[in-house]
Amino acid sequence: MATGSVQFVVHVDKKNVDEMVLRLMATLNDAGIAAFLHGLVGPWLEKRTEDRFAAEGDDVSGKWLPLQDYTQQVRQAAGYGAEHPINKRTGELENFLTDSGWDIIAAGGFSQLTFPGNMPTGKEATKLMTAQIGTQHPSTPARPVLGMNEVDLAYVLAALSTYVTHGTTVSVA
Repeated sequence: MATGSVQFVVHVDKKNVDEMVLRLMATLNDAGIAAFLHGLVGPWLEKRTEDRFAAEGDDVSGKWLPLQDYTQQVRQAAGYGAEHPINKRTGELENFLTDSGWDIIAAGGFSQLTFPGNMPTGKEATKLMTAQIGTQHPSTPARPVLGMNEVDLAYVLAALSTYVTHGTTVSVA
């Protein structure tokens, strides 16, 4: 029986490996991840929230249920559109969510992005909870304004890959 061997020779250019390791260290340290979260993830979440309000729901929240007759009458009496826009009478909730930015904590190998940057209080907190989970009295269905799904995860992972590969962030279109 004949035996043979195959030999592979791999040549590694140390300079390219060193450059790659330095890029990984720069992009995946606390400051690098904070830059990624600030430059790409925060703007992405803000844009998704703006778009969710504009379309009255999306792939995360589902299409928002129509307003009840009573709510339409109250809105019309107050000088707002009766049926639309949903979740936007005065604009306070949408403005709060899209104008408060995001908060980033990055230290000791741990990074966290909080969106919105400030937790609402008072009237905005009540509006946010009503939108997110609805209420029983008065009966108000949930029309979520915040959320993430697999589309957001895919974006974040693809953006992180690009960020690590190229060491830069690009703006959200």
